[in-house]
Amino acid sequence: MRSPFKFLDAYTYQDHANFFGREDETEALYRMVFKSTLILIYGLSGTGKTSLVQCGLANKFDGPDWYPLFIRRRNDVNESLDFALQQALPADSPPLATASERVSFLFRYYLRPVYLIFDQFEELFILGTENEQHNLAQTLLQLTQMESACKIILIVREEFIGQLYNLEKSLPNLFDFRLRVEPMSYSKVGEVVEKSCVNYNIQIQKPVEQSIKAIYDNISGGKSGIQLPYLQVYLDQLYRNVFSKSQAGQDMPSDGTWPKLAFNLSEIKALGDIEDVLGRFLDEQKWQLQASTKQRFPDVPDDAVSSVLDAFVTPEGTKRPVLFTGSEDRLVLEAHVAQWLNNIPAKTLSYIIPQLIAQRIIRQTESSLELAHDALAFLIDQNRSETQRRVNEVLSRLLIAHKEYLETKESLSRKQVNVLEELWPMLKTRLSSDLLAFVEQSKAELIQKEQAELLAEREKRHRATRAAVVAVVLAALSIAALIFAIVKAEQTRRTKNELAIAYVNSQIQVAHTLKVEGKYEAALKKLRAIDALNVGLAQPLQDTVGKLTQQWGELQKLIEQANAANEALDYLKEIELYQQAQGIAYDERVAGLIKETKNKVESAYQQLIDSGNSMANAGYFNRARESYEKALRLKPGDVLAKLKLRKLK
Repeated sequence: MRSPFKFLDAYTYQDHANFFGREDETEALYRMVFKSTLILIYGLSGTGKTSLVQCGLANKFDGPDWYPLFIRRRNDVNESLDFALQQALPADSPPLATASERVSFLFRYYLRPVYLIFDQFEELFILGTENEQHNLAQTLLQLTQMESACKIILIVREEFIGQLYNLEKSLPNLFDFRLRVEPMSYSKVGEVVEKSCVNYNIQIQKPVEQSIKAIYDNISGGKSGIQLPYLQVYLDQLYRNVFSKSQAGQDMPSDGTWPKLAFNLSEIKALGDIEDVLGRFLDEQKWQLQASTKQRFPDVPDDAVSSVLDAFVTPEGTKRPVLFTGSEDRLVLEAHVAQWLNNIPAKTLSYIIPQLIAQRIIRQTESSLELAHDALAFLIDQNRSETQRRVNEVLSRLLIAHKEYLETKESLSRKQVNVLEELWPMLKTRLSSDLLAFVEQSKAELIQKEQAELLAEREKRHRATRAAVVAVVLAALSIAALIFAIVKAEQTRRTKNELAIAYVNSQIQVAHTLKVEGKYEAALKKLRAIDALNVGLAQPLQDTVGKLTQQWGELQKLIEQANAANEALDYLKEIELYQQAQGIAYDERVAGLIKETKNKVESAYQQLIDSGNSMANAGYFNRARESYEKALRLKPGDVLAKLKLRKLK
């Protein structure tokens, strides 16, 4: 049976007669597009941002008033923009190299402004590279200077607003004209429910107010405001339940009209919360499809359907658009996604995906597939294990690193390779031959580089050791000459002093060598042994030995404290102690330890920010706040961590 409600699909212009509850936002957006060439629309996932543009704004224009082009990132947002503009150009148009030239031609050809609407703009930051972001910023800067010929609308999820500040460097007016789409209030929900029911021949049985309140409570879960797709899913499932009970065995009218139905309070309460409704829908469809797939392909893995759905979700828990070629009978997914599903035969995959499309879980366009909504992505992400999350995250980063390697020829770092090694048994089966070759090449280059560094370090130590041996030999000779001179005569005092000074200097050199190697206790023992000789050194040399003994003693204590801080994972304290040590006496080894520890801080900070983002997306705001606060303690004053915390208030 069919339902009149949109389920998880966005509203389009054809739905304008049934698009309720967003009149104020539509009017505000319509006024805004005449004031600026660049508009930013943001809000939480599911607030209906895309519907507001595709349906609300579209309905405000007469056909000749605008020429909209909806753009998604796909593999590269710059390529998608070029493709959209190229497709819009008439067949006989002259060759045009840049986006601004193509927009200018379209404006003159159709005599109406071109609206470039970048939907799901957060994909640029989730899946894109820095080079891709930079190129788009330069293109948008040129397009925003075209005034009436071009309008740009960026639609982005609210939690990715912080990522836009890098674009603001190229687009200083980025935040000047912005519209936040709020979750639907109770009064707006009531308006949508009542007007939709009138349009679809549905009667809400008395008490009407209680029924609408029950719908609102079941969807909001006690929070203020609800997501528009959740409302549509809820009404869709409620409609199907009521129809199956009241119209059992009957078909939907074929004349386009809707049968008369009635919603009552008991059926609304029986349907349950939205999490149960959507989760139940997804679980039922997965179970049924897995069963039918197993029956058709007995050797299929038990988690085949779950694995396919997982490939359509990013590590951040948002939906991932996937390009494809071929027909329904022989779908071929883009390489970097297909490799995630190596254990599922192509014929089986070509059966599962069309079934998911028919179930309204996956939406298909001419060249791409994606989940019907981020709400489904959220549910799929919630069911991931921690290991699965880690593997997906590492694989995504590896794909980006490989893409950057093709542009810069920069191989993986030791840190990146170590992370891969930890997860290699689960990763290697999901890597294409190109990625496997990239990893092996990076390993080979690292081994070669590290061996060269090791040989250089060994040679350096050998030189230091040879110098120390020479110094010891000289010292022994000096002592022998000194003893001989004392026995010989008092008048050789000057010679004795010179030899003593030479010996002391050689011992100081040996102590320095030990210090460079990080052997502070042995170095201090050498210095103390000089005092024990009691050879009557001149005051300046005595002062030097005393000063070094004091300094190195303080250094030893600070290094030991820093090592303890390292074991306690208190990296900031560790850096502070190392820097105090450097303030006493500069040491190349300590400088290296400072650099290494700062890298640990940066890595721990990024992991905490990533963890906070995942927790926030999943609705675990207290855990997200803890991660952001820990990140802020690692990098006090950090702007990004502060911004993340402010958003959670």
